[in-house]
Amino acid sequence: MKTQKTPEDYFLANRKFGPILLFFTMIATNFSAFTFLGFAGNAYKNGMGQYGIMAFGTGFMAITFYVIGKRVWELGREKGYLTPPELIGDIYQSMGLKILFMIIMVVFTIPYLATQAVGAGLLIETVTSGLINWQLAAVLTMLVIMLYLLTGGMRGSGWTDVIQGVIMITAMTLAVIFVAINLGGFENANLRAYQVNPALFSRPGPTGFFTPQIWFSFMILWLLADPMFPQLFSRFYTAKNPDSLKKTMILYPMAVSFLFLFPVLIGVWAHATSLTIPPGKEDMVLPLMVKNYTPHAVYSFVMIGALAALMSTADSQLFSLSTMLTRDTPWYKRLKTNSEILTGKILVFSLSIFAIIFVISGYDPSVGIMSTLVKSTFSGLAVLFPTVIAALYWEKSTKYGCISSIITGELSIMIYQHNLLPTYGFLPAIWSVLIATITLVIISLVTQPKTSPVK
Repeated sequence: MKTQKTPEDYFLANRKFGPILLFFTMIATNFSAFTFLGFAGNAYKNGMGQYGIMAFGTGFMAITFYVIGKRVWELGREKGYLTPPELIGDIYQSMGLKILFMIIMVVFTIPYLATQAVGAGLLIETVTSGLINWQLAAVLTMLVIMLYLLTGGMRGSGWTDVIQGVIMITAMTLAVIFVAINLGGFENANLRAYQVNPALFSRPGPTGFFTPQIWFSFMILWLLADPMFPQLFSRFYTAKNPDSLKKTMILYPMAVSFLFLFPVLIGVWAHATSLTIPPGKEDMVLPLMVKNYTPHAVYSFVMIGALAALMSTADSQLFSLSTMLTRDTPWYKRLKTNSEILTGKILVFSLSIFAIIFVISGYDPSVGIMSTLVKSTFSGLAVLFPTVIAALYWEKSTKYGCISSIITGELSIMIYQHNLLPTYGFLPAIWSVLIATITLVIISLVTQPKTSPVK
């Protein structure tokens, strides 16, 4: 699948992803270290409630995929947009808003990209029994991703997503089946875990984490944050037609409600075994369970599947960030076609090196993947949701309203994370999105309406 020498082909595969390819690239792009490691780790700590917030919350996300995705696809096809900031900036005829939108996407995607490298590093360290430390393994993983992105573009990323997606789904299915068999079957594994700690099967969980406020917060957070991931938003442009988006929307919740159960079960079942998980190492519960309770061949394949999940997310993130940094900056119009593609490749290389430095110098894997991403990436990107909805559907919204919305929303994230305002038990992101929405409405109503190409 050789990429043609045009920006639209390199960055968007000529907008020709059919329903199967689009579905797999959406699944593979969104299933990450968070899915394989974070889900199981949080389920080990907090119980089966993890399944509810992930499967149902993420399943409902398909609604926003279609509500946003269909309109984005239409505008992208009509106006030739390749990136999320390009669409937002053009609708409001504002370079300032375009750059602000891009900066927020880049800044809050970098931690997510770093967790993929960290997750891959930890998996490789576990598989090699410490022979290769996680930092070196993380570097090697990023280099491999960088190499196939430089040669294949979006087309290469999409087709590797299909292969990695099939491996990932097969691996997770084999993992839960073989672990269950070695624990005496699904019913017996659940019973043994229940006997050890019945609270694992209650909604609050053994630590009382899943309060009604937290439950509600996570359900809403996925609806708001996930469509704002630049790697997912950009996939909306690649659809061949609206039917591809519609079929993906239907298949997506079916897939996540089925597959998200598996890592959660394995995390809970760890309590029914003699396995000891040290504090701060909960994210390693799935690899350790598979290592101890499946044949070696299955264990090896599952680790390959986990690496496939991490790499499919990381390559999409790298590619979407390089696309934005190529096209959404003031100097873009001075680039010729070949220069644009070359610039994108240079940025893939640069971002890979930056991610490597970020991982080696500043990441603490003991914090936990889920905690890291909820506090950073998911919260920061969710604040963009009101601006996107307003741009697509509210003609009275203005660039001033959107700029104010983003700035106040992100500032409130910082304030809440420093515990300067009460959250009343909800995730800070919920309050920040509410603040961003109110700000957008008020400022838009008191400023001039936009002149918009969206009619």
